[in-house]
Amino acid sequence: MNRRALFTSAVLISALLFFSTNTRAQEHDAPKVEVGVQFSSLSVTPPNSFSTENAAGIGARVTYNFDDHFAVEAEGDFFPVSVRSDFATGGKVEQAQFGVKWGKRWQKFGIFAKARPGFVSFDNTIKITRELFAPFPGATPRLFNIFTPERKTHLSADVGGVLEFYPSRRMLVRFDFGDTIIRYREHDELNESLGFLTREELPVVKAPADTQHNFQFSAGIGFRFRGEANDNDASPSGGKSEHVRRFEVGAQFSSLALRLHTRDFGFPFFGPFDAGTQTEAGFGGRVGFNINDHVALEVEGDFYPRERTPDSTTGGWPAQMQFGAKVGKRWQKFGVFAKARPGFVTFSRVSTFVSTDTITLLGNQQFTIPVFADRRRTYFSTDVGGVAEFYPSRRVLTRFDFGDTIIRFGQRNAQTFLVTDPGFQIPAETRHNFQFSAGIGLRF
Repeated sequence: MNRRALFTSAVLISALLFFSTNTRAQEHDAPKVEVGVQFSSLSVTPPNSFSTENAAGIGARVTYNFDDHFAVEAEGDFFPVSVRSDFATGGKVEQAQFGVKWGKRWQKFGIFAKARPGFVSFDNTIKITRELFAPFPGATPRLFNIFTPERKTHLSADVGGVLEFYPSRRMLVRFDFGDTIIRYREHDELNESLGFLTREELPVVKAPADTQHNFQFSAGIGFRFRGEANDNDASPSGGKSEHVRRFEVGAQFSSLALRLHTRDFGFPFFGPFDAGTQTEAGFGGRVGFNINDHVALEVEGDFYPRERTPDSTTGGWPAQMQFGAKVGKRWQKFGVFAKARPGFVTFSRVSTFVSTDTITLLGNQQFTIPVFADRRRTYFSTDVGGVAEFYPSRRVLTRFDFGDTIIRFGQRNAQTFLVTDPGFQIPAETRHNFQFSAGIGLRF
């Protein structure tokens, strides 16, 4: 996913640079100081691993523009949902990057490259200490592993591209995409090749330092200060709504935080365990038809490219479609709307109960066991929330969606050993899942 995402980012930057040659006006003497807030999605890949976990969070940024091409900036992000704990990563994530951006700014948009060193910190990694302990009275003391939580901070470098839109001289909408390179330092790990020992007995080895590349996307708004006033800034919201353009097409990045309270533990264990919140990051497209300045109909589809391990609820590649309406008000430079869009969320590989089999154990005693196979599973969903749009020009819009994607998970079966085991039947349930999307569109 990381290579494809970085390649896509490079293509987008190249295309924008090519089409920018047709832009007629370049902005001069941009305001010197910018402050902004953003949503950020970071794909965390632990050292010596091929698995990725998506962390979603919020942050803030301060920028100082030396001129129209060069700026220095500092950004901090906090990711409140814990990622899985291991010996180098885990828990809530905090990030700070300090560096430069360089590029070109026109009247309505700007394109920049960025390079920002900094750090990424995890507040709940696993620390191993070895202590002598007698397993029972009179036994010879032996070394056992003791696991305790520990904060670990790693050096990072954020390199990539920045795309900015300027609805007015004082306001900007910003999209960041690129590679957050994390340098994991040397740390202790367990030698799990000796699988017949418990975690407390496994030998401890030194894992070498490792560098991992992690795709990161951020989207936010900002305000610019300390620049000369501009006549175009007068009444940036406009006293009138803009004459509606009927059709809109757009592309967006989407982050869906799945609240999965049950997940199969699998044989030889029985029943589910608490899976918590797992965030999926993906991309999609949208088509809208504006009936008037206040009401629009639209269709949106999203695909999430991280493959999930199959269980009885989710698995494989998630995808989503929503169809519905947005209602609100549009001014000259921005619009605010509420939305309600029914649809569905589908998973390509879900462990599904398909039949039973009979085995003989303990002499002649027979047991009926369930048989599972991977199947596509689709659930009804409803997307309700808010939309904020900004209009840098009559043809271009930038859009932020946020709200609750309500998923109705139907009745299903857990992967227990016997069909008579408690927890084999998982009742239907409704889950509320926060979703954020950010993208750009064209109006015609």
